This record gives sequence, C-alpha cells and structure tokens, in this order.
Amino acid sequence: MFIPTRQVQLHSLPIFALSLLLAGILSVQNSLAQTSAYTIVELTPAGEIPTRLNNLGDVVGRGGGSGQAQAMSWTRGNMQAKHLGALLAGDYSSASAINDAGEITGFSNTGTSVVPFVWKAKGGWQQLPLLPGDNGGQGLAINKSGDVVGYSSGPNGTRAFRLTRREGIRNLGCLEGGNYSRARAVNDSAQVVGMSESPAGNRAVLWTKDGQVHNLGTLPGDTVSEAIAINNAGEVVGCSKGSSGLHAFLWTEATGMQNLGALPGGSASRALDINDAGCVVGSSLSSSGDHAFIWTKQEGMTDLNSAASATLGVVFAEAHAINNTGQILILGKTVPEADSNGRTAHAKHDCAVAPATAFLLTPAPAQ
Repeated sequence: MFIPTRQVQLHSLPIFALSLLLAGILSVQNSLAQTSAYTIVELTPAGEIPTRLNNLGDVVGRGGGSGQAQAMSWTRGNMQAKHLGALLAGDYSSASAINDAGEITGFSNTGTSVVPFVWKAKGGWQQLPLLPGDNGGQGLAINKSGDVVGYSSGPNGTRAFRLTRREGIRNLGCLEGGNYSRARAVNDSAQVVGMSESPAGNRAVLWTKDGQVHNLGTLPGDTVSEAIAINNAGEVVGCSKGSSGLHAFLWTEATGMQNLGALPGGSASRALDINDAGCVVGSSLSSSGDHAFIWTKQEGMTDLNSAASATLGVVFAEAHAINNTGQILILGKTVPEADSNGRTAHAKHDCAVAPATAFLLTPAPAQ
C-alpha cells in the first residue's frame, strides 16, 4: 500500500502546477522483483489533462483554464508547465505524445479544420501533411526516430497513417473489407497498432514496418476490439468488448490475446499503456467505481488506490501511461467530503462536476 508521510509546498511552481508532494510505498513488484517506493506529485489543479509521458519524465497534454484548450507540456524535475499555443490561425490544440528528444505530436485547428502537428523546442510548430484528398486528421503517437502515427480523414473516409522523415506520409490501409482505420501507437521498430473496420466489426490491428496489417482478433465471445499501445518487444495492449462489457487485453505473438481481468468487485477494464518491462496500466471497474490499476506478469492486476490517495482526497480513476523508468501518469477524481455524521457534504453548486486532477507517480531510489 501507499503510506503517506509528509506534504511539501513547492513555491517555485506556478499556481496551476504542483502544490503537493506525498511520499509513499507501493507493494507491487516490478520486473526486477523489487518493491518500489513512489512519490506522488499533483501536476496541476483541476481542469488540465495530461495524456502521455516520455522516459525522461516529461509530460504532455492539454489545458486552458477558463479559455480555449491548448497543448501543454510539463518539464521533468520541477514539472514546470508550459502552454505551447496552436498552429497559425488556430486557437485550439492538444498534445498526444512526446518522445525522449522532446518532439511532441498532437492536433490543432487552423481556422478551417483540425490537423496533425509536430512541435520541437528548436523549430516550434510544424503542420504535418494529410493523405491525398483529405482535409483533417490527428497525430496520436511519436517514436524515438520522430515517426508519427495517427489518422487522416476526408470525403473518402478515415485511414491510419505513418509519417517518417524519409518516406513522408503513408496510408496504412484497412483490413480486407473495411473502410475505416486509426493508428494509436508506434514503437521504435516502426510497428504500429490501432483499429480497423472489418466485415465482422472493428478489430485491434498491428501494422508491420513494411505496412502489412494483421488482425489481432477479440477475446472469446467479444465482437469488437482496439489496440491502444505497443512496447518495443511487440507486446500490445488495448480493450475488447462484447455483451459482457469491456475487457483489458495483452496480446503477444506467442500467446495471442489474453484477458487481464478486472479489480475485485468489477467486471470491466481497459488497458491504456505498456512499458518495455511488460507492466500494463489502465482503468478497471471495482466495487467502488472506476479505479486505476497496474498489471504485472508476477502480480496480476493491482489497484493503485490506497491510504495515500485517500489522504489526497481523490480516487485514482485512470492510469493513462507508464514509462520505462516506472513512472505512472494518473487521472483522479475528487472525493466529496463527509460531515461529522459520515454524510456526504455537498458543494454550494450541487450540479457542478468536479474537474479531474492529474498525478505523476515516480519510483523513489532504492534504499
């Protein structure tokens, strides 16, 4: 479990960034069979939405306070937040992913459509090309070489793409009989995963470096699936859905698709990321609602909520990402306070929905 120990106010950060540092211990064995100690850092106040992180601990997402949402980054170390702006003539943007070189991809409007972009510290904004005849799209992932994947859409439909510096943009196509596809992630070997329409329904797919598309299928009894992340070992995670609900899966070439199950009291789950050690994170329904989880080959699925999250007054609802150092990016929901009789205390505006808050869990150095 997490064991809270102290709070530290970090005055060097802007008012919308970190205000709390909580040390804790998580009894989940990592790939080296060691118990990890974590610090829990609140990245921003409610309303800013981080989405992905790189292996150095830099985070990207979107936020805007009371204005139009725009792409943001949080720099490792002090987690200094920065608004990146938008493409020329645009006022909305969102960052989807960042590689270890600090290159960021996402999507921005241009006044007439939403298009994919790459942002670099040296060079700034670059609008990415679309497939011929298309007028919109999104960049959703970027690997160490700067290859970007996502989707491009127009009058002829929506297609997954991979864009490289050497080859430019490439239509990854669909499964036979399908007319729609979307790429969600790419590893450093240029393997791409996502989803494609097929005559039997939407399917999780893997595109090889040479562009061949492979149907990863569904879990037994399910009707649709989508692949969301892939690591450098070619292991794929995502979700499969049927009449019994949504199920997190892990796919490998050797074993095929494996159901990762759900937390106690829950019947649904979805996997959102996997690191090179094979640790999977996501969200699962539990006996007390949606909870963030980590899954390892040694321990199976474990709830990331604990006494520490309770001390923070939040429920860790969704683990968005995990990097190769074991840092985990989590979205949380505020827990309503209870009065002295144990009854939930209502806010002044009962209909107002509490914005989500985000946290970064960082493994502490081994003692």
